[in-house]
Amino acid sequence: MGRGRVEMKRIENKISRQVTFSKRRSGLWKKANEISLLCDADVALIVFSTSGKLFHYCSHPSMGRLVERYEQHTYSQKIGAPNEPKEDLLLDHPKLGHHLQYLHRTM
Repeated sequence: MGRGRVEMKRIENKISRQVTFSKRRSGLWKKANEISLLCDADVALIVFSTSGKLFHYCSHPSMGRLVERYEQHTYSQKIGAPNEPKEDLLLDHPKLGHHLQYLHRTM
């Protein structure tokens, strides 16, 4: 007998919600690991529970480097020149320094 279809809505029972979160989180980790191994992709997952607890997975040895890569990619998309250094980056140096200090403290 197969599983029934789950209606996508918030689970009202707190205990059931926590159990579902735990099971689905482990399934998500498994899928992230699979795509990383099968496709040689860099994968980073960051999940905060409703209680504020942090869970993370990273296929790369350094989560910080993947986050930096993501930020560089999104920043270059915003300015319209992918993967090309700009003089504007020098103006952002103090802001990036503060952000990097914040990331080090949170790690």
